[in-house]
Amino acid sequence: MTSAIILTSVFLIVSSCYIYKTSGDATISNVPCRENHRCERHGYSYTWCYTDSRDNWDYCCDSPCVYDATNALRCKSGNSFKFCGSPGMKSALLQTCVGWWPCGHHGYNYYWCYTDNEGKSWDFCCHPNAMCYTPKGFSDNVCNTGLHRYEINNIAYCKAIS
Repeated sequence: MTSAIILTSVFLIVSSCYIYKTSGDATISNVPCRENHRCERHGYSYTWCYTDSRDNWDYCCDSPCVYDATNALRCKSGNSFKFCGSPGMKSALLQTCVGWWPCGHHGYNYYWCYTDNEGKSWDFCCHPNAMCYTPKGFSDNVCNTGLHRYEINNIAYCKAIS
């Protein structure tokens, strides 16, 4: 897969306020924790874990992800609330992901999905908490596709949901 510049927001439509609670083996971004480093406080006021051998890390949920008053998905992590959620079934360019391959990292350091049933076409997906926007100096919308919320190394073109 090649990298591209893309940034977008993905809004999840669900019928219930209860979304999911990450297990002790996954972060608020649905990224697996390193095998030897489960979601725990590890000396801090919030829960977190390392996600890879380079010591990248992410917060973990202590409660289910729910929509707050601003329609953002959040969960409690220690004494504070953090963004959380699944990237869903729409790619950054709003293509529908195939049912057997939703947006996820699938072994890479960015979110993506297959967009056809034969698995020949694919597209980047925006991080669950990334917004599709036009940064200064760009003429098109982009979003973060990386595993971690504030990455700037993995961005791709996106279409905003109107």
